[in-house]
Amino acid sequence: MIGGDKDRPIALAAGGTGGHMFPAQAFAQELKRRGRRVLLVTDERGARYAEDFPADERFQISAATPSIGGPVAKGVAALSIAQGLLTALREFRKRRPAAAVGFGGYPSLPAMKAAAFRGVPYGVHEQNAVLGRANRMLVKGAAFTAQAFPMLEKLSAGVKTVEVGNPVRDAVAAVADTPFPPAGEDDPINILIFGGSQGASIFSQAPVGAIAELPAELRLRLQVTHQAREEDLARVRGDYALAGVECDVAPFFRDLPRRMAAAHLVISRAGASTVTELSAIGRPSVLVPLAIAMDDHQTGNAHVLSKASAAIVLPESRFNQDSLGAALSTLLANPGRLLSMAAAAKGRVKQGAAAALADLVEDVVNARAAA
Repeated sequence: MIGGDKDRPIALAAGGTGGHMFPAQAFAQELKRRGRRVLLVTDERGARYAEDFPADERFQISAATPSIGGPVAKGVAALSIAQGLLTALREFRKRRPAAAVGFGGYPSLPAMKAAAFRGVPYGVHEQNAVLGRANRMLVKGAAFTAQAFPMLEKLSAGVKTVEVGNPVRDAVAAVADTPFPPAGEDDPINILIFGGSQGASIFSQAPVGAIAELPAELRLRLQVTHQAREEDLARVRGDYALAGVECDVAPFFRDLPRRMAAAHLVISRAGASTVTELSAIGRPSVLVPLAIAMDDHQTGNAHVLSKASAAIVLPESRFNQDSLGAALSTLLANPGRLLSMAAAAKGRVKQGAAAALADLVEDVVNARAAA
């Protein structure tokens, strides 16, 4: 069990996207196993991903991105962050967290600054291969900086880090040892397609068109699970039906880890959680980094798998029916390559991140208690 006053919570701050929230949720699950109370600090956007977050306490703060837009937008963002700081200061005074950990996204900035002002030690976890802009403003005052991948770009000189990997949710860990599905000539071929929170229309267009152009003998073996935007559902289902492809199309799948474990191939964005889960379960992929991602961090994430020959990376500018169709034709006709890509993906991202992070927090809390 983590040392110090176990009745005082560990504050976890994350927000914006599932890419920040899911690792925080996985870490919270580990803290709960160790008997710790968890305090979640997030914003309105992050709260949408927090339905299953195992927090004993939670509060929302205002936050915004100060690095985009003109002077007016930056001013509004600064005001929002200032309001978030005041809220966090007030809530931390009442709730007295023993330590805090920021998982990125702009809610982390006012929350960790409030921790520092209140004398609460905090750490930073970076999920991506490029240090996020909020985390860049926090690392110099952090008790520790943990990184997910072997490389971390945009890190200030002199800042020491520890590689721990990305925490994965219990639902991912539960299927991590699932064997690669049989891929003989008579076996079905399972394809999983999802585009994350910013999937955009291209994930409802290019994959369907590419699959429709595959040879009939391949199409008839396909079982496609496709996460598509609500407004695209009817068209995507209709196009698959015309192509004679068995499909399950929905705007969201709550059991995505199980479906990933059942897949022979995954087509997706290259968010940090996605790359980590592909590594934890060991599945081949076609990765399409989000072109508008800050500092192109998804391309850095994708390289973790592509350099290991575990993934094919298609830049968004080349993610179309023809390029994806060529990749699918090559991969699906060669089950041996899919199997080798799956093996190459397995364990490429360091495992045991939640426990390693909890150990770091334990050291911080114990050091503060002994001071």
